[in-house]
Amino acid sequence: MKKLITLVSFALMLGAVLVISCKPYRNDKEEKEKAAITDTINRLMAEIIKYSEQLNADSTFKYLTTDSASIYMSGGMYYSYASLNAAFKNVFNGFKSQQNVIIFSEVKVPEKDLAIWIGYLKNNAITKTDQVIGQYLCETWIWQRKPEGWRVIHYHESMMNIPSAEQRSLVEIALGKLAGDLAMKSLKPEDMRPILTDFLKKYPSVYGTTLAFAPTDVDGKSHKAAPYFYRSGNEFKETELPEAYDYTVSEWYAVPVKTKAPCWSNPYYDAGGGGVVMITYSIPLYDKDNKLTGVLTSDLELK
Repeated sequence: MKKLITLVSFALMLGAVLVISCKPYRNDKEEKEKAAITDTINRLMAEIIKYSEQLNADSTFKYLTTDSASIYMSGGMYYSYASLNAAFKNVFNGFKSQQNVIIFSEVKVPEKDLAIWIGYLKNNAITKTDQVIGQYLCETWIWQRKPEGWRVIHYHESMMNIPSAEQRSLVEIALGKLAGDLAMKSLKPEDMRPILTDFLKKYPSVYGTTLAFAPTDVDGKSHKAAPYFYRSGNEFKETELPEAYDYTVSEWYAVPVKTKAPCWSNPYYDAGGGGVVMITYSIPLYDKDNKLTGVLTSDLELK
């Protein structure tokens, strides 16, 4: 009996060890499977973008399911596969050329047979009447693995609105005034909370703002500080742009530092701060010794 108990105990211990040892293996296997799916979806999306630039509607939508129950959306309108294909053929027939540049994209894999591609793109097109069209797109493609391969079961495309000239002018005036108030002062990162949150309160159209300080040497190491404040509903949140994010090479920082003049950035996805697509107005700030303090910014979200 005692030997039997010992054998059972040993078996239970061995089983526990196997379960524990298999768990990281299973997690590692799942991560590899997700990575493989991500690579596949990115490859398929690159193929689709290539076909759209060739103005080939049939090939652009060749992975969409033709099931009559499937509904696709573009520009706020619902389409079946046939009506979507026909609508884009009509649009493409009016173009000489077009180019789609990905600003940001990511793939989410909630299940092993389901993947979601989300992307923000800049679309440039030239019509057959030589009209130049520039617009920004937000697209979602939901992919499902079927016996014949990965297929799109839902597609949603919408245009993001670029802030108007009036909105940009308001930001230029408002940030210019703030920059004038802060110029020639000795500022520290901890000084910026009341200043920048008050700025957001005064200007509801502004999504976020920061003073990205010029790097300083601390114990032989370069130190960067950029307290970022942004609105979330009716609240204001604060985050520090991570050290791994070298904002000094970003367009919104590097260009005004180089030119010593205010500028607007191109649209970009702000992974380090608020996590939205935006454009940024930047003004370089200098202290009383004409030494760069940092770059003062104001962000407008593209919606």
